[in-house]
Amino acid sequence: MENDYLKSLTETMERQTQLLEHLAKKDDPRMQYKVANTVHDAIRLHGNGGVFTGPGLNREVITAMIRPYGLLPLLTQIPSVDENPRFASLTGVTDDIGAEPAHACDDAPTGYIKGCNLTARYGLLRRDTNTVEMDRVMMKINRGDFSDLVMYGKLIGMPGIVPSGLNESQVLNIITMAEMVSVGVRAERELSRQLWQGAWGTNTEFPGLDAQIATGITDADGGGLCPALDSDVKNFGYNFLSDQIVRYLSQLEWYLHHNADGMGLSPVNWVIVMRPDLWFELTAIWPCAYNTNRCVDGLAAGTNAGVFLDGRENTRDRDAMRQGMYLDINGRRYPVVVDTGIHEHTSAENPNLLPGEFASSIYMVPLTIGAGLDVTYMNYVDYRLAAGDISLLRGLEQFFWTDNGVFSWAVEQIKWCYKLALKTEQRVVLRTPQLAGRIDAIKYSPLQHLREPDPTSPYYYDGGVSVRPGLSAPTAVWASR
Repeated sequence: MENDYLKSLTETMERQTQLLEHLAKKDDPRMQYKVANTVHDAIRLHGNGGVFTGPGLNREVITAMIRPYGLLPLLTQIPSVDENPRFASLTGVTDDIGAEPAHACDDAPTGYIKGCNLTARYGLLRRDTNTVEMDRVMMKINRGDFSDLVMYGKLIGMPGIVPSGLNESQVLNIITMAEMVSVGVRAERELSRQLWQGAWGTNTEFPGLDAQIATGITDADGGGLCPALDSDVKNFGYNFLSDQIVRYLSQLEWYLHHNADGMGLSPVNWVIVMRPDLWFELTAIWPCAYNTNRCVDGLAAGTNAGVFLDGRENTRDRDAMRQGMYLDINGRRYPVVVDTGIHEHTSAENPNLLPGEFASSIYMVPLTIGAGLDVTYMNYVDYRLAAGDISLLRGLEQFFWTDNGVFSWAVEQIKWCYKLALKTEQRVVLRTPQLAGRIDAIKYSPLQHLREPDPTSPYYYDGGVSVRPGLSAPTAVWASR
C-alpha cells in the first residue's frame, strides 16, 4: 500500500513539473500575461516557513474543517447558452364571455387561455489562486522535510459541484494542487449559499430559491401578476417549534399535493429541506406531535379522557427518522435534505430572537414531475461551445475547461510566476413555483449549535497558522560578512 502511494505521489509531482514546464514555454510576445504580483504568496507546504514543515512531524494529517452539504448535488446540471430564457406556463382559462344563446345557431359564450412566462438569470462566480513561483514549489529545508504526508478526511463536501481533478490527498505535498483545492472549497461554499440566498439585485449572484419560492410571481415580459404560479408561503411568526408545526406542514403538503393532482402534474418528486439544527429539533417532537395531532383538542371538555403514548415507540420513530432522513406527512413519506446554505436568523441581526435562539425555514421543493421532467435544476454556461473561436488562437490560448464545460480555468503568468483563475456562470431554475412552498420564521433553541462551514459564522472554527516561523540565520562563515 505504501509503495502504491509513493508511486502515485511521484506521478503527480511529474505532472506538476510538466505543467510548470508548459507555463515556462508560454513566453510569447504576442500574448500579454498578467499576474496579481510577482512574489510567491501561495501557501508554502514545505521549505522555510512551510505549514507542514517540522522535525518529527507524523505522516498522518487529519482534517478538522466542516464542509458544506445540502440540496445542490441532487439538482440536475443542464448546459445552456441562453442569456434571457423564457419558461412558459398555462395559468388558466377565463370564465365565459357573452350571453347564453337562445337558439342553437346563435353565438355562445367564448373564453381565452391565459399564460405566464418565467425567466432566470445567470450569476458570475470567480475565484483565484495565490501567485505561485515555479522554482519555489519543490523547495525543502533539508532531508528532514518529508513530502510523503497522507491526509485523512475530506475538504470538499458536495460531489460534482467543484471542478473535477481536484485531488484532496495532494494538498499536503503539491502547492499548485493545494491552491486549486482552496479555490474549489471557496467556490463550493458560495454556490451553496447562492442556491438559497442569491439575490435579484446584483449581477454577480443568481437569484436563489428564497427569491423564487415566493408569492407575487409576475410575467417575465409584461410584468402582470400570475397568482396561479404563486408558491405556498406560510409564516410561523417566530413562535417556538411546537406541536403546531404538524398542522403547518400537513397543510403545506396537502395544498401542494392538491395543486399537483388538480393540474395533472402528478407524480411529483418532492424533498423537504431545512437546516441541520432545525431538523434535529423537529425530529425530537414530531413522532409525539404527529401521532396525537388534534387528539387533545378533540377531547370533550371536563372529561377524564386522555391520550396514551408508548415512549419507547416514539423514541424508535424519532431515531428511524434521523437515521433514514425522512418525514411522514399525511400518510406520505418524503426524503429530507439538510442544507447548510439556508439562511439562519440569529439574535445579532434579528430583534425577534434572544441569544441562544435561532429561526429558519422549512422548504418543500419539487425536483421532477410526471415521468421525470426536471422542474428544479441548475443551468450553466457551457464553455465548450467557445472551442471554435479558441481554436483560432493556434495554441496560444491560456485557458481550459473541465466538467463538460461547467468550469473554466485561466492561467496568468509573468516570467516564473503564475496563478490560476476559476470562472463559472450558473443559475437555479424553478419551473413550477406553484408546486413549491415554505414555512418561515420557525424559532428553535438547540442545546448546542452545530459547527458551520461558513467562515463568517460564529460557529465556524479553524485556527493555526498559514506560515510558520522560518529558521534562524545560519552560522556559516559567510553569514557574518
